Amino acid sequence: MFTQGRVRVIALAAADTLCIFASWAVSVCGYWLLGRALHHIGVDTPIGGYSPADYLVFWPVALMFLSFNALFDLYHGNWMYPAAPLSPVEEMRRMFGSSALTHLAVLAYLVFAYQTTVGHSRVVILFSALLTAFGAQSFRNWARWAMFKLGAGQMPVVLAGGGDAAVQVVETLAKSPYYGMKVVGWFEGTGRPGGPRRTAQDKTLAGLGLEYLGTLRDIVAESKKRDIKMLLACMDERLFRHQMEDFATWFTYIDYLPTAKAFPIFGARAVSFDGIGGLEMINQGRMRVRRFQKRVLDDMFALVACIVFLPAFILIPAAIKLTSRGPVFYRHRRLGRDGREIRVWKFRSMYADADARLKAILAADPAAAREWESSYKLKRDPRVTPFGRFLRKTSLDELPQFFNVFSGEMALIGPRPIVEGEVERYGSSYKMFSSVRPGITGLWQVSGRSDTDYARRVALDSYYVLNWSPWMDVWILVRTVFSVLLMRGAR
Repeated sequence: MFTQGRVRVIALAAADTLCIFASWAVSVCGYWLLGRALHHIGVDTPIGGYSPADYLVFWPVALMFLSFNALFDLYHGNWMYPAAPLSPVEEMRRMFGSSALTHLAVLAYLVFAYQTTVGHSRVVILFSALLTAFGAQSFRNWARWAMFKLGAGQMPVVLAGGGDAAVQVVETLAKSPYYGMKVVGWFEGTGRPGGPRRTAQDKTLAGLGLEYLGTLRDIVAESKKRDIKMLLACMDERLFRHQMEDFATWFTYIDYLPTAKAFPIFGARAVSFDGIGGLEMINQGRMRVRRFQKRVLDDMFALVACIVFLPAFILIPAAIKLTSRGPVFYRHRRLGRDGREIRVWKFRSMYADADARLKAILAADPAAAREWESSYKLKRDPRVTPFGRFLRKTSLDELPQFFNVFSGEMALIGPRPIVEGEVERYGSSYKMFSSVRPGITGLWQVSGRSDTDYARRVALDSYYVLNWSPWMDVWILVRTVFSVLLMRGAR
């Protein structure tokens, strides 16, 4: 039976198949064209000494890739009974493993079948492995976007409870193609005399077009009528434990989401103590080995980036000098780790008298003053030079911050450094936020950046600190490249 969940699995499998065929095609043809080009200019090299058609025999690799993906639960857990997806970071991590095993199996086949890899380049296989690992999630996201627009592959779920967490979950599922879940209605209250108590959040749920389906006592009967087997429980722990046995009589998947606050779930594992079940949450940021690993990776990636952007470090200063008066660099006072003041390097993107211009703007324009109070940014900032707008749009103004990374004041990836006036926005979360080095890029930047409000920024920064892992940094780095190329959320 083709349920919406299985439609989604089929679409993701098709995206994976297209990705691995595209990766092989690009690797095979690209390496062959490189060899042709070198031969054309007189370079004697074995590169490209084959016909691309020789690689058509490897088409079963796609089936192997799909099998490893299924083995790694990359199709919403169980491909027969799809559920909530993995987090994007965990999906990428497992996709790397699946791609690596698939292409290692190809190499093993070549060795054992022919006793040699002559005729089938190991370079082609390596590039295909990398392209598949890095590209599969993009192909999947395109498939998710198409299903979201077409209204296909959206798995029906019901919501139990209410409150801030429920509102945030419903809004997220309604806007994001990633999850593939559609909330069809919600249940609240216990059916006691007087009916369920309505909160402001419950009224918001109704305003979002969600149908109130009854009290929690009705949830199993009503879900059976609609054949909905997925439940999102946003409720108090005591009430959840009281209703759990009733939920278990029908629902195949029960997702418990008690609070809208950041929670250290990435890397958590189930534990059991003599029948008492729970979660062990791993704070990798407290491990010295992990912190050393992060510092090494930050410096290594920053060095590679400096080499790649060396022409920009030459051309941008010249363009700044030609288009406006003032210094090439600008050092802004920000707060670093443990609240210590640091001076963040940037290419100057504003006029030399920017501070005076800002005061005049805020005094003359109440709308601009409110916008500044809300986010400490202006969408149409007259302080910024024409060339500075280009630098900001492309994020090239932040290139000099690699100097801060080498000095140990900043990390390549982490929460963005803030000014003194923003500390109050973080409230009780500031101590945790300031326990790590601020970064050039981070979860906020790849989640909309200036298109998100400040409360969302604080939530994302808190989530990053609580759930940091090397794989999260790799995922953010890959997303940053796409965000910069597409100029998403930059000002």
